[in-house]
Amino acid sequence: PRVASGQSKCSGTKNGFETMGIKLENITNPWSPGHYMVQPVLERISHHRERQAAFRFGRKLPKFLLFTSPKKNPWGHSRSYRIQIHSMADQVLPPGWQEEQAVTWARYPLAVTKYRESELISSSSYNQNDPWDPPVVFEEFLRNNEKIENEDLVAWVTVGFLHIPHSEDIPNTATPGNSVGFLLRPFNFFSEDPSLASREAIILTSPHLPSCTIQLGSLSPSGTLTKQKPPPET
Repeated sequence: PRVASGQSKCSGTKNGFETMGIKLENITNPWSPGHYMVQPVLERISHHRERQAAFRFGRKLPKFLLFTSPKKNPWGHSRSYRIQIHSMADQVLPPGWQEEQAVTWARYPLAVTKYRESELISSSSYNQNDPWDPPVVFEEFLRNNEKIENEDLVAWVTVGFLHIPHSEDIPNTATPGNSVGFLLRPFNFFSEDPSLASREAIILTSPHLPSCTIQLGSLSPSGTLTKQKPPPET
């Protein structure tokens, strides 16, 4: 497993952290008051302190992990960015177990902290020299439990996967399905799909291959897709 960190500046440096999940709600049926119905509803939770936004392995991670701005989009929603984690490793060692002090970042698939100049890296190459008393201990970043409302925030994301050797690894290990990483996705950040701003698409081919041509696709003023041929060669 490895750790990736990023400073969150989704719309300035005054951001918050929220999660959204789905819960079931038992309500009176509006069309039949004598009966009840269960419906799924979105539950939005604001996290005010670092400890609240540190999710340990083994704890269910909310569906939506959002860095929100006090600024609104044209529809009145907070401009946000979503962290979508699609590969998580299991915890390497039990908390507090001997050498585990050097890799305390591995306790969390996600932790959110306030940005500090003294907290730029979650580990150090020197940690391996003395893992029992390492120079950088990520857990200490969370001990002061600072406020993370309207602050410059950092996301610490742990990604990885477990590979068990098997016979199909011979003569080489196949890579399909072995992806590692996470996505940063706009969530109510733009007023519409930002790809709409890509008004033209051009495919250029090598001049050394005369059989290949240049394709140009663009939107006309009427909004329809048109194709234009390149000028004849001279």
